[in-house]
Amino acid sequence: MSSSLSVGAVVIDASFAIAISARETDRETKATQEALRYSSLDYVFYAPGVLIAETLYVLCGKLQKGLLTQTEYAQAITRFEALMANILPSPNGDAPLVRRAEAIRDSYGCSRSADGIYIALAEALTVSVPTVILTFDTGMSSQAARNAPTVTVQTL
Repeated sequence: MSSSLSVGAVVIDASFAIAISARETDRETKATQEALRYSSLDYVFYAPGVLIAETLYVLCGKLQKGLLTQTEYAQAITRFEALMANILPSPNGDAPLVRRAEAIRDSYGCSRSADGIYIALAEALTVSVPTVILTFDTGMSSQAARNAPTVTVQTL
């Protein structure tokens, strides 16, 4: 995944990272194909810091529920670490996203708080380059359309 902002940006969310890291059979192929497609177009990949906490939490839950063995869990963590080596953090850090993320979340419940951060990051990047959020979260597109209409959400 390229490191120059010549063409566009992709913001990935936790559902995307989990699909690849845990090798979710119904999602991994779609996520990988889209990552390769955008990478071939020289898009740069970003994620806010919340992605790490959300992904680790879900992977741990999969281990505790028996959906991943200890070995599969260790492999998922390794794949997640490798994925994150190709993902840039928010260009100005996450602090400038706080107020905008909360405004985006305002009309939704607390469970949508993290979505506001991904959307706020994509909105900030959209000022400079075309930006898309890659997600499996079906509710994120309506949240973005309602509160950040310049943001493109691609639900996989």
